[in-house]
Amino acid sequence: MSETLDSEAPVEGVTAALTAWLSISQPVEAATHRLETTLSERHAICLSAYEILTYLADRRGWTPLADISKGVMRSQPRISRLVSEMQTRGMVVRSKLHGDGRAYQINLTRKGRRVLNASSVTVMQCFDQIASGNDELGLLFSARRRESAHHGSEA
Repeated sequence: MSETLDSEAPVEGVTAALTAWLSISQPVEAATHRLETTLSERHAICLSAYEILTYLADRRGWTPLADISKGVMRSQPRISRLVSEMQTRGMVVRSKLHGDGRAYQINLTRKGRRVLNASSVTVMQCFDQIASGNDELGLLFSARRRESAHHGSEA
């Protein structure tokens, strides 16, 4: 009769390792879901679109699509699709990159900046709600906000 894996005892620490990982990943996933839902309900954008708007606002002027993809760590096809949606909604404009007929450059519009400003308030409100929790993620967010405030006061 062949021996199955079920007859072996689990390697020591397997359950502890999974428990440790889930204690980090599940609260982060819950916070991400809350943020995605709130941005969608209030501003009709996803978190990735918010990241793109923020990235463009920090660059001021035309930015190659490939740079955006690298900057927000999303695939170029995903960024291209999101940029097309954002262009349709008037948040960005897109033009061909000079010297490369296949590549595009993107620029933020006034409407895009208004959406970014309004959604940034929403993001901070979500952070405040998360930071007010007594769970591990709330404590982490609170510590991060204090650290950011401290570094901001040194500038």
